[in-house]
Amino acid sequence: MRIRPLVHSVCAAVVSVGAAFSIFFAAGLLRPLEAVPQAQAAQKPAAAPATAPQAAPKPATPPVEMTAAQAYKNVQVLKDVPQDQFLSSMFVIAASLGVGCDHCHVGSDTGAWPMEKDDKKAKLTARDMMKMMRGINDQFFGGQQEVTCATCHQGHLQPSAFVPVRQLGEKQEGEVDEAQQKSLPTADSVLDSYVSAIGGASVLGKLTTREAKGTMTSESGETYSFLLRQKSPNHMFFSFTSAELQVSKGFDGEISWQKWPNGVFNQRGIEGKSIARWAELFVDADAKKRYPRRFVEGKETLEGHEVFVVRAGGPGDVSERLYFDASTGLLLRRIVLTRTALGRLPEETDFADYREVDGVKEPFTVRYLQINTRFTVKYTEIRHNVPLDDSIFQMPLGPK
Repeated sequence: MRIRPLVHSVCAAVVSVGAAFSIFFAAGLLRPLEAVPQAQAAQKPAAAPATAPQAAPKPATPPVEMTAAQAYKNVQVLKDVPQDQFLSSMFVIAASLGVGCDHCHVGSDTGAWPMEKDDKKAKLTARDMMKMMRGINDQFFGGQQEVTCATCHQGHLQPSAFVPVRQLGEKQEGEVDEAQQKSLPTADSVLDSYVSAIGGASVLGKLTTREAKGTMTSESGETYSFLLRQKSPNHMFFSFTSAELQVSKGFDGEISWQKWPNGVFNQRGIEGKSIARWAELFVDADAKKRYPRRFVEGKETLEGHEVFVVRAGGPGDVSERLYFDASTGLLLRRIVLTRTALGRLPEETDFADYREVDGVKEPFTVRYLQINTRFTVKYTEIRHNVPLDDSIFQMPLGPK
């Protein structure tokens, strides 16, 4: 079965990459040109969701977290990695080398891929490379994850063996001389300028919900209509539809979920946190509160704009790189980096076409870029302080 353009574009349009591919494989909708472990069992198609979906009861106790060795067959190196990080780690490998998962794994045209097989030499080599990478980090960096697959490969199957030749005096990307470093503003002043630029803390505090509509376009050109609902401090519902498909996802403050034609899926780990970030009413307006470590890395040019680059991090596996317009203070790019067993998984979001709505400036064009994921949303309508019941955000019941 060949990939239909519609299915391919939907796969490109979902934010949670590992979950999206797993679901499509489970549903039998996608031929595995790029293999992904089958993480979900096939389910009967679900009925179309109601406007306010019936909420499923929350589990009394949190589920037991499994390791990769417990969840998948024949895991040799990443045995102790949590299951919810394993697929993301595999995507880091593929992106670092610029290959698909079929580079290492055995595929199938008739059903689930036998991911556990060791028939390909590349898979055995990958294991040796992971051991080498861990050894370097343990021996020379105190176990810190400084060297990754991308350190040498940089998106290429074969790492370069040649010394790069630069023009005399040419600076490396992000390099800042001493004079420029002294002239840079503090991270806190840049973050404060951003909050002021979009409306100010007092105005933002008066807006507690948002309902937005518009169009979403995938990398392959397929277009969908979307509905986004957000409620402060941490609730979100998003759906995109076409004549043939309806997909939704949400976060109720505790549980992240996705609903596809073949069922409802509780999203945990990296995928779940990625969905939860969509609940931010105003992106990184609270960055000072969430990230105790922050500094201005330098001044760069981004699509014709001079920007201050702020690095922000703290406890946990997530850090951010934020690009603020030096003249307007507006946020133009956000890169969220989530640590996996094999490197940081990047999520890049670009913001453009800011317009004032209810006293705040909102980006009406937002572009999302992740590994194997590219799509752009364009808002046609944004309303604030719309009454939204909490049941809208809760995980709907799946098929019986």
